[in-house]
Parts: sequence; C-alpha cells; structure tokens
Amino acid sequence: MENKFKKGLILGGILAVGAVVGFIINNGGKEMSEQVQKDLKTIAKLLKKDLSKLEDVTKENFYDLVTKVIEEYSKKKELLEDDKKVITDALKNKWHEMEVEYLVYKDDALLKDSFKEKRNK
Repeated sequence: MENKFKKGLILGGILAVGAVVGFIINNGGKEMSEQVQKDLKTIAKLLKKDLSKLEDVTKENFYDLVTKVIEEYSKKKELLEDDKKVITDALKNKWHEMEVEYLVYKDDALLKDSFKEKRNK
C-alpha cells in the first residue's frame, strides 16, 4: 500500500504540472507553446501508466522513467530539443514535492500501524 500511495502522490504532482504548465517559462523567457503544453499532458499520462509498473519509486527510478517516456514519445512525435528539456525539467522538478508528501504519509502510516498494534493487544 505504501508504494501505491507514493505513486499516487507523484501522479498527483505530475497532473498538477499539467494544470500550471502555462506558467512555466523556458530559458528564452517565453511561455510554453500550446503544443508543448499538450505534449506535456500526454507525456504525463504515459508516465502515469508506466509509473504503476515500477516496484520501487525512488528519485533515480522516477528520473529514469521520465527520460525514457519522453524519449519514446519523441520517437513517435517530433519534439525540439528545447521542448524536450522544458518538459523533462517540469516533470523532474516535481520529485521533491512528492517525496516530502510521501514522507509525511509514511510517518502517519507508521503511527497508525503502531496504534493498531497497541489496540489489538
């Protein structure tokens, strides 16, 4: 259950990326184009699908999966290198938030388990 919740937190963060993607600014100081926003949303959905296949969700695994999904997507649909970088950065930047939420959840889960054990004795 713990791993599923962690995946859920990460997915929530990924979907939040899609919601605020218009505010992300690339190095040139321009807002993302509508097409890049659409690509990001599509890639986030693909990432969600592949994330459920991971046994252990770690930062390294998450980063590797982000890179893999973007590379596979770019084989089907041409993406400019700058766009790939913006999308990759946007998705990878969500890891820290998800990790913090996960650690809070993990602490809560440990407390609940401890309480249940004491209650069942």
